[in-house]
Amino acid sequence: MADDPFTACAEQLAATPTLVRQLLEDHTPRPDGWCRAHDGHGERHPCSIRRLAELASAHLTALENSRGQRVAPRPRTALAG
Repeated sequence: MADDPFTACAEQLAATPTLVRQLLEDHTPRPDGWCRAHDGHGERHPCSIRRLAELASAHLTALENSRGQRVAPRPRTALAG
């Protein structure tokens, strides 16, 4: 696990890819540069939640890539004819 709390939280968030995708979709910029998801209070884009979701997404991608590299290719099998 990461040393700093923000990165550790992103690593844990990466365990729920659906939530990460939803956060990335919800926290998009408005034309005026503010985050679309914060109606009650204004936050500039990228807001802290968007940055956390981006970090989680990057962590998830790195995990998927490392898992893909560790998988041995399947041996070829002859087709029964």
